[in-house]
Amino acid sequence: MPVVQVTTNLTRKLGLELAKGITVLVSEMTQKPAEGVVVTHKHELEMFYDGSDDPLAHVRFTSIGMTSSDTDTYSKGFATFFEKNLGISKDRVVVEFHAADAAFMGKCGTTVAEIRKRDQ
Repeated sequence: MPVVQVTTNLTRKLGLELAKGITVLVSEMTQKPAEGVVVTHKHELEMFYDGSDDPLAHVRFTSIGMTSSDTDTYSKGFATFFEKNLGISKDRVVVEFHAADAAFMGKCGTTVAEIRKRDQ
């Protein structure tokens, strides 16, 4: 159940089509079903990086089972997506990774760990 939280200083909202694009990107990068990807977007925030308020994206990416060997590929994927679709330079896309344990991700009133036990 990957979770993508996008924060930008752009006035433009992501919109459904770009949110779907992020969902597909994450599904392809993680090899997890698109149905389980959560995308949120906060926009029009005052944000600074390297002393500048140029267009900027801060991405918090949480995924069960992610390892450090995955993060470079994921970082490239997000940077390329935001540059192509929102015009944010790759050097202005900052990605924060959080590897989650299935016991610390919940849905349907339980945890992913419990769902996995039940489905075995």
